This record gives sequence, structure tokens and C-alpha cells, in this order.
Amino acid sequence: MGSSKETEPGLDRRDYPRLNASFKVRFGICGGQGREVPGFTNDVSLGGISFVSPDTAAQVGDHLAVEIAVPGFDEPLYFLGEVLRVREDPAGTEIACRFDWLGKSDRYKDKLQKLLGAHVHA
Repeated sequence: MGSSKETEPGLDRRDYPRLNASFKVRFGICGGQGREVPGFTNDVSLGGISFVSPDTAAQVGDHLAVEIAVPGFDEPLYFLGEVLRVREDPAGTEIACRFDWLGKSDRYKDKLQKLLGAHVHA
């Protein structure tokens, strides 16, 4: 039998708590033509990010390079991620992206963890 997360309807099945916040983001499709696109986050967690962009060609399965500008941080956070969902939103296109944690992004993961720890209580 699966865990209660898997079996009880209506439960949030995410592995990490989310911070519902609007931060500026810029992203580009890896292997694309180098075009960076702006947007704003809906929410962010250690597992991934949901953001809205007024102009994107991102599709499910694309790999993105994502930059998140967090007020009070000395530099933006940089992540690689895979697009899991794309849907229309009144403000543009909503993109849900799972982070691909690689060794080089560990310091950004640590910073994100501190941000979430300061604002999210599981």
C-alpha cells in the first residue's frame, strides 16, 4: 500500500513546502537561440518553480536555464530545470518546472533553502 500522500484525495503531493511569492525571473530554453524571456514566479520550492511569462515558446520536456531575482540577495539564483506543465494564464503562459540539482547549483540550492526556511513553515 502507498503512503498517505498517494492515497488520500485532496492532499498536496509535493515533496517540499512552497513559498507563494512573486519574484522576477528570466529564463531561456537550453540549446535554444540564446533568447532570454522575463516572467514572475507564482511559487517556488526546493523541488521546482511555477512562473508566468507573457512570451514563451517553452514546451513540456524542454530544459530551461532559470534566473530568479530575490530582493535582499546579493546575486540572482540560477537553476536548471525541466518543464513539467505549460498552460495558459490570464497574464501569459504558466510554466511549472522541476529543478535539476547539479553540483554547480548547490550554493543556489542552499540559498533557496534559507529563503524558504525563513518564510515557509511545513
